[in-house]
Amino acid sequence: MVEDDRTAKARLRDAAIEIVADEGARALTARGVAEGAGLSAGLIRHHFGSMADLLVACDEHVAATIKELKEEAIQGGPSFDALAAVRQSGSTHIMGYLAMRLADDSPHISGLVDTIVDDAAGYMAEGVGLGLFTPTPNERHRAAMMTVFALGSLVMHRHLRRLLDVDIRAADLAAQPGFPDYLRVQMEVFSSVVTPSVLAQYAAALDTLQEES
Repeated sequence: MVEDDRTAKARLRDAAIEIVADEGARALTARGVAEGAGLSAGLIRHHFGSMADLLVACDEHVAATIKELKEEAIQGGPSFDALAAVRQSGSTHIMGYLAMRLADDSPHISGLVDTIVDDAAGYMAEGVGLGLFTPTPNERHRAAMMTVFALGSLVMHRHLRRLLDVDIRAADLAAQPGFPDYLRVQMEVFSSVVTPSVLAQYAAALDTLQEES
């Protein structure tokens, strides 16, 4: 048996993140967290004070983890997928936790969304300069709307999977059965954002992808 070398505090936090990712914050109980961590429920009060404080610690950890992943990923160049870094890390519980918590009122999650919007605005402004995107009077407003669409689809991931046969939480999004159709619809919806030449390139790539699948 592999020994778990995480601290008791980290084990409790990670167990709570897993519960929220799978069932939502309302399912979070001291007993469930303790059982998931393999520790005594009394340690929750010792390390966090209360269940509410444990949830805040989870928010802080998830926000910090995503920011760290994005900082590492940016070294490979900008990505217009708001959650590409998390997806590629294979952190399924982080993605699931975010999906459950985005609709809740958390200052840490709100701060994370603001950071994603700022990053997207910078990437898109760079894309305008390179002739990839059409110009807009307010780049941050456009980035905010596109981020809300992207994160909103994460919140609605169960319905997206049911309707389009694609799980956007998956590490390899392109391997999802419905990915070509999902991407084509996105191209149609956001066709005014990219320049015609870029749109034609994406369309050709999609045709090739569907022929190979």
